[in-house]
Amino acid sequence: VELAYMLAKTALGLLVAAGSASAFAPTLSGGLSAKYTGAQLRSSASLQPGSSSVAPSMSMTDDSAAQRRDFLRIALGGSAALAFGDSANAVVSFDTERYGDKELKVALINQVKQQFRALYEKKPELIIPLFKLAMADALTYDPKTGKGGLDGSVLRKVDPSLEYLQPAIDEVEKVRKDLLSKTEISCSDILAFAGSVALEATGAPRVKTQLGRMDGKKPQPQSGLMKWDPTKPTAQGIKEAVMGSGLSAQDAVVLAGTVGQLRNAGAAMAKTLSEKVVCNPEEDDDCQSEEEGYYGIYAPVTILSETNKQFGKNRGASAVNSNVGFDSARIAGLAGDAKFGNGFLVAVAKGEDKSELGKALMSDDELKKWVLEYGKPGNGNSNKFSKAAVTTYLKMVELGRSDVR
Repeated sequence: VELAYMLAKTALGLLVAAGSASAFAPTLSGGLSAKYTGAQLRSSASLQPGSSSVAPSMSMTDDSAAQRRDFLRIALGGSAALAFGDSANAVVSFDTERYGDKELKVALINQVKQQFRALYEKKPELIIPLFKLAMADALTYDPKTGKGGLDGSVLRKVDPSLEYLQPAIDEVEKVRKDLLSKTEISCSDILAFAGSVALEATGAPRVKTQLGRMDGKKPQPQSGLMKWDPTKPTAQGIKEAVMGSGLSAQDAVVLAGTVGQLRNAGAAMAKTLSEKVVCNPEEDDDCQSEEEGYYGIYAPVTILSETNKQFGKNRGASAVNSNVGFDSARIAGLAGDAKFGNGFLVAVAKGEDKSELGKALMSDDELKKWVLEYGKPGNGNSNKFSKAAVTTYLKMVELGRSDVR
C-alpha cells in the first residue's frame, strides 16, 4: 500500500498539472475529498499579496495508513475521471467540499474577488458585460426539463446574439489562466464571482456566493438572455428571459433594475477615472496610494480618493458599506452618487429615465407594479432594493443546482 500510495501521488500530481494547463480542461476536484484538493496537492501554490492563507502541502509523516488507503482509492478514481472525462450532466453539479476546508475556501475567494475588484476599478466598462455573462449562463436553466444553469457552458460556444459579451469572455479567460497558476477553480465559479463582485464593487451589500460548481460538458438549453435585446429591450423579451427560467416578474424587475444601476455606476466610475488627478500619497492625505490597490494581472489605480475624504484612513467597517469592507467601498466611491441602490428605478418610476430599458419596464403593467414598488425614494427603500438584488442574483446563479454529496 505504501508503494502504491507513492506512485499514485506522483501520477496524480502530473495529472493535476496537465489538467490545469487548459482553461476549459476537465478537473480532478470533483473526485477528490475535502482533504485532498488540487490546491493542497500543489506544494508550490501561493497566494497573492493580501490573501489570508496559503494552501498547505500534503505531509507524508502526518498520513495514517488509513489516510493513505483512502488517498489511493480517490487518486485512482480521479485519474480515470481525468483520462476519460467526467460523466456529463445537464444540471449544475455542486461539490461544496471540492476546494478543501474553510481556510482554503476563504483564500480562494479572496484571490477571485481581488482579481475582479481590480478589473472593475481599472475597466468599469466591463461591469455590465461580465454581470450579463453570468446572467447568460444562469438563464439557460429550463424548469420544464430541469436542465441548464450556470455551469460555464456559455464560454465554450457563444451564440451570435451574445457576441457583444465577447470582451467579458476574454477577461474571464485571463483571470482563470492567472488563477490556475496558483490554484484550481472552475469556470462556472469564476463567472458566479464576476457577477457578485460587480455588485459589491459598485456599493451593494456583501454577496455570499457559494463555491463548488463543476463545469458542465454537455450543451445546455438556449440562454434566456438571448431574448433580452441589449440595445432595444422589450418588456416581453425581459420577461421571457427571466421568467422562462422559473423566476418571477418581481425577479425580472430586480435584475433589470440591477443592470440599469450597474450601467449608471460604471459610467460614473469611468468618468471619475478619466478625470483622475495625479497625486502624491505621501504629501496629500486624500491621495489613494497604489500600495492600497490590487495585485495580479491588473495594475492598481492611483486616484484622488473620495472614500478617503469621507472616511479618512480608517480601513475598517466604517467605509461606504460595512458588509463589503474598505476595498470594495473604495472602488464604489468612484461612482459617487451613482453607487449601487435603487436610483435607476427611482428615475424610471418618475419618468426621468429615458433609456430603452426604462421605457420597456414601464410599458408592461406586471413589471411596472414592481418598478413602482422598488422605485420609491429614500435610503430605506434603496437598501431594500439592494438586498433584493443580492437575493435575486444568488437565486439566479443557483438555478439547476444538484449537490453531488
